Amino acid sequence: MDTEKFLAAYNASRNGCNERYRHPLVPKFVYSDGVKECAEAGCYWLLDIIATEVMDVFKKNAVSLGFIGFVRVDVADSKATIFLDRDENEPIWSRAVDYTDMPDGRYTFMLTDEGDHCFLILMSEY
Repeated sequence: MDTEKFLAAYNASRNGCNERYRHPLVPKFVYSDGVKECAEAGCYWLLDIIATEVMDVFKKNAVSLGFIGFVRVDVADSKATIFLDRDENEPIWSRAVDYTDMPDGRYTFMLTDEGDHCFLILMSEY
């Protein structure tokens, strides 16, 4: 992972997003250009997990979540835990990742249900 590139993309000041990209394996999963920049720094694996695992759980719970969920990634000591929740107190899904080269910290992404697809953005793109 290019830590400097990832942190620059994640922390960049943004005013919305300019482009949307479809996941190559799950076309109903769409993400912003800011998320793409983060993935290009070395975490496409995270998009794969969101597309193949998180999205189904999110769609099943979309109404109770108000059609907005948050994917939080807590990284410490080269391990990560990914959560899906509406608030930080009650995750509705989680997964431990035994190894990651993402930098230590908490990274939060917003996932929205847009009917025929789900859309993932950086919080700074909201």
